[in-house]
Amino acid sequence: MSKRDYYELLGVNRDVSSEQLKRAFKKLARKYHPDVNPGNKSAEERFKEISEAYAVLSDVEKRRKYDTMGHAAFSGGNPWEGGINMEDILKDIGIGDIFGSFFGGQRGRTSYRSSNWGSPVNTKGEDVNYSIEIGFDDALRGLETVVTVPKNIINNGVLRRATERIKVKIPAGVSNGSRIRLTGKGETSQTGGKNGDLYILTKVSTHPYIERKGDNLYIDLPLTLGELSLGTRVELETFEGVTKVTIPPGTQNGQRLRLNGKGAPQMKGTGKGDLFVAVSLKLPERIDEKSKDLIREFERLNPIDPREGMNISRT
Repeated sequence: MSKRDYYELLGVNRDVSSEQLKRAFKKLARKYHPDVNPGNKSAEERFKEISEAYAVLSDVEKRRKYDTMGHAAFSGGNPWEGGINMEDILKDIGIGDIFGSFFGGQRGRTSYRSSNWGSPVNTKGEDVNYSIEIGFDDALRGLETVVTVPKNIINNGVLRRATERIKVKIPAGVSNGSRIRLTGKGETSQTGGKNGDLYILTKVSTHPYIERKGDNLYIDLPLTLGELSLGTRVELETFEGVTKVTIPPGTQNGQRLRLNGKGAPQMKGTGKGDLFVAVSLKLPERIDEKSKDLIREFERLNPIDPREGMNISRT
């Protein structure tokens, strides 16, 4: 059977621009892709035809030869010239993400040989993305857990949907969006190739009073007037247990103290970030008359001008 004209297959005119060509193939690829039409041989054949047509017409030199000689330009070989990875073509026109959204994640890589175009040979199974929510302290300490992942399995030659319980080790220092790869724990290959990989995506809950930025931790620590003036020692509950913080006498409101190596573990390193403690003055909302007299006496005995040099007078 003679081959159909490449331009006719893609439904475009012979003077079509590269962008128009790309849009035409993109539309047809969405319609005839084998993943969208499982078991449909007619759709598979059509996908092969439009893919070959696009592979030729999207290449300037191949298109020039085809416009001059038609299919005879490739009579001595084939237009794929030694084989081409279909994923590269789909990625080039942005179709990979489209099919990924259809199936809840990035699709696995599918390779094709020019000698048997359309027949996957030992292709790797699809990768699987799985989200897991963990506590703030667990993310810093690390933990082991078990996840139940839905996936395809082949049993007695029959493909079916099932679940698998998989033990996962979450390393210390993970953060929101960290990706942990478990090789071979993804979808089973349907053609005898390697299994896909499982990617664990972490979502870390917030802490009631500690904030994380990169590998550093930040905390606002309210203190009384006496604690700031005379100094004190407080105990903070962190992911490592109790951390003791010394507040020197005369510490100013808003001053920030740095505790080296008390921050989050570096996920891909051996060190840790730092813990920053910002102190703030907390005053009682109501003060009785006796306390007011004591404050006045305190100021008389310890005179300072907090606005010195600011050209601001007290009324």
